[in-house]
Amino acid sequence: MLDSEKLVDPQDEKKLKTRGIGSGEDYEPFIKVHEISSTGESYRIRGRNTSRAHHLLSRLEFSAFLVFDRFHLTYDIKEQFPLPVADTLSICSRLGIKHPQMRNKLKVVTTDLVVELKGKPSIAIAVKYASDLDNARTIDKLQIEKLYWEELGYEWKLFTDQEIPAIVKENLEWLHAASQNSHDLYGELSLEDISTVINRLSGSEKKLATVCAAMDDLYECSAGFHIGVIRNAAAANLIDVPLDIVFRNWRATDVSIVLDLDSFKTGLSDVS
Repeated sequence: MLDSEKLVDPQDEKKLKTRGIGSGEDYEPFIKVHEISSTGESYRIRGRNTSRAHHLLSRLEFSAFLVFDRFHLTYDIKEQFPLPVADTLSICSRLGIKHPQMRNKLKVVTTDLVVELKGKPSIAIAVKYASDLDNARTIDKLQIEKLYWEELGYEWKLFTDQEIPAIVKENLEWLHAASQNSHDLYGELSLEDISTVINRLSGSEKKLATVCAAMDDLYECSAGFHIGVIRNAAAANLIDVPLDIVFRNWRATDVSIVLDLDSFKTGLSDVS
């Protein structure tokens, strides 16, 4: 039987009615974390740009998401985006490859991340570990995705575990954890509060954590207050920090307020 004569997997067909539709906080991914076998490597985290939970199916997807979620031109990220079966069938026919299927039923092809950018072409991203690229069927699926998105005028990119330096990845995870778990203490922070903390740290060449602890004592703040302000402000892109240096080694002089403060909302309550 030709692939074009086969039925779509019933579960996939049902999900297509409500998923992969919409944008921003209204978008619902085609695959959700609880629907896959747990290996301890899936994540459900809230995005800075969408204010919704994003479903990321591997640690590598999580890392890629953190990179693009913090990119200043990003305004939307759609994960586990389903491609129309009619289109992927046509592409498979042209490429001379079998359409992804299971038990003789067609499976929907998904793209890991679709990143919408302000003033630039959108990017469709396949996230794969480099070790998986030796698999012939993986390559077939990547070919399907690439052709589909390029015919739509999107830029298509392959993102592997070799893309992110370990230090940058560690910093991004530390910062995103701050925006996920902010204490109420930070809910009403204003740009003026952040500026005050930055000014208190200015002029010191010591490590950031050391200076912040000293400022907590000097101003009789709760332990961890100053470093918490820095962490949350950096997570919200309100201050610049050197992502190429592990956060434990940041110095007070490494931290600065971004230039275009007017483009940011006062307060951090919408970031977490």
